[in-house]
Amino acid sequence: MRPWPSSPSCIPAPAPGDIHVWQASLVQPASLLQGLEQVLSPDEHGRVSRFRRDIIRHRFIVARGVLRHILGRYVSRPPQNIVFQYAEYGKPELGPPDMTLQFNVSHSHDLALYAFTRNHSIGVDIEYLNRRSVMDRMKIARRFFSDMEYDALCALPQSKQDRAFLACWTRKEAFIKAIGQGLSCPLDQFDVTVDPDRAAALLSTRWDAAEAARWTMVALDPGGDYIGALAVEREYKQVQYWTWHDKVMR
Repeated sequence: MRPWPSSPSCIPAPAPGDIHVWQASLVQPASLLQGLEQVLSPDEHGRVSRFRRDIIRHRFIVARGVLRHILGRYVSRPPQNIVFQYAEYGKPELGPPDMTLQFNVSHSHDLALYAFTRNHSIGVDIEYLNRRSVMDRMKIARRFFSDMEYDALCALPQSKQDRAFLACWTRKEAFIKAIGQGLSCPLDQFDVTVDPDRAAALLSTRWDAAEAARWTMVALDPGGDYIGALAVEREYKQVQYWTWHDKVMR
């Protein structure tokens, strides 16, 4: 996949049927970090103060600050005036009058992904491929994946299993985030494609035979050693990819 283009300073909110996916580096200079921190809400400042490690604080500030700036551009509102409400399992949403704009965020290591669409639930996940992230992958897969997914993972060449493990994980995470249940939804109660070279898809769920047909998945390639996926309710017209740049703040 080609590198995601740098974002222009002005991007309209996604039209119905469109999806916007942004990536943003969580490593930013101190001057920019200060500007991003200024737009956070009091409760977000409270969360920042509870992080003990500077790197964790900085990543949170950038991840939330960037989200606020993108949303602010989409809804024509100052980023500090964006108000989040939270669903039953903690998924952030916009309140009236902006409820039709759906979004989701994920970050891993030094990179964040943001997904936006209109009217339909959406979830996104990103993972960083390193030795730690795939340590004991087969034990984790045996515990959390469905039998079909575990068997599919085992059937792949060993050289491919690290990426396949994270491909499966990100697809499953994107789906449970899209439905707003997070890890309260047992991961072995639905099946996704495992092979990273195969199209991402929700294949079936145990609770509703028709559920899989209502969702579309997209494998995301942010570059480097990152693997991502998104899940969106219904079909979509197009996905546009952007790399966040601080000119969005101006």
